[in-house]
Amino acid sequence: MERKCPHCGADLPEEASFCPHCARTVHRRKAAKAPVPMLKRALLGLLALVIVSAAAVGLWLKLKPSTYDEYGQVIYTAGDGAVYQVLLASGSDRFTPQPELTVSCEADGQYRMPSRLYINDSDSGEDANQAFLELVESVSAEFIHQEDSPSPMLCSQPACNEALPDAALISLLDFTGESTPAELVWTLHMKNGDTIRLRQTYKPELIETRDYYPEDYPMDTIEDLQALVDRIGAEVPLPTVVNLHLPAVTYQGGLTLQNRPMNVYGSTDADGSRTTFTGTVFIICPSSDISFFENLDFAGGGTGSGVSTSAYFRATNCSFTNWETGVLAFGECWVNVIGCRFDGNQVGFDFNSTGEYVNHSMFNDNIFSNNGTAVLLEAVPTDVTMNFQGSVFCNNQRNIDNRCSQPLDLSQVAFDTKE
Repeated sequence: MERKCPHCGADLPEEASFCPHCARTVHRRKAAKAPVPMLKRALLGLLALVIVSAAAVGLWLKLKPSTYDEYGQVIYTAGDGAVYQVLLASGSDRFTPQPELTVSCEADGQYRMPSRLYINDSDSGEDANQAFLELVESVSAEFIHQEDSPSPMLCSQPACNEALPDAALISLLDFTGESTPAELVWTLHMKNGDTIRLRQTYKPELIETRDYYPEDYPMDTIEDLQALVDRIGAEVPLPTVVNLHLPAVTYQGGLTLQNRPMNVYGSTDADGSRTTFTGTVFIICPSSDISFFENLDFAGGGTGSGVSTSAYFRATNCSFTNWETGVLAFGECWVNVIGCRFDGNQVGFDFNSTGEYVNHSMFNDNIFSNNGTAVLLEAVPTDVTMNFQGSVFCNNQRNIDNRCSQPLDLSQVAFDTKE
């Protein structure tokens, strides 16, 4: 196929690019493209770069580990969308965080209390301890800001505690009346790289202590002692600590503590006789503070109880002889007996409480002898293991009647029994 030269009109082959007649180029014309300014090209490239960068940053932010740092509680959203309330508290209320606590202390007192980690499902409010702990890599706790304290507060590393089963983990805090305010920091490292820091501020606050001695107050008879106890109960407000220092006399009859807890300390005279009660001591005060009894003898006549308590109580180095029940714990209380002697009772120690609070798991160094039943466990708050380390059971008709199947540690107990 031939075509014409656009310049001279001569016939040319179809594929010709040069006219031999007029010596001019015969290329086909192409439509001219609109020019693209260099600045516009640069802007388009920059825009594309910005879009790619923004997408990359968004992805990085989405995948970047997060750090949560709050006082009392954190609301944490897991990778699967589950939302958890993660909080610290001292008591049994699992829904109310305690970012700051003021703790009453005696000047020469030594104290231990728990810091409890609770996990709740934020939507349902249900216990979510187990589900959340499966997301946790490690947990630690430490006190900070107490460099100048004469008695720094100490904490144990968080762990499960059978005495407080509702808490996911607890840290045991030890401090004294000389401790100064300090901040407790729990650090939770999650398996996905997130970090949760929960903080609590603890402020030990000295409380008044009042001591009552026989040289200053009438307390030689049970009538005088009951009158003094009633007067103190009416006049001395909580949280003031009351210590009764009793003479080495025998009180004919019983005593009732009903308005407030009191610590009762016996004494020994030159002949070796100790402060003795021949009637039941009832402790029915409503306060959650413990009444400590030390160095006292309770000598019965075959009926009743040496101590009958529905309040928190601890007996140390006391004796309970010839009672129907040496120590009876009922209601919702927690009771400990340590270094005590139970002899010749129908039941030495009867624990029958449905409470939810434990303050000490040790029942060590007791001697249970010549009792019908040395220890009767009808109901015990929580499933804490009661540790009878160093205790001796001898010549009892029955050593332990564990009706509620309470966990016991008897690994360091001596048995010489009639059973």
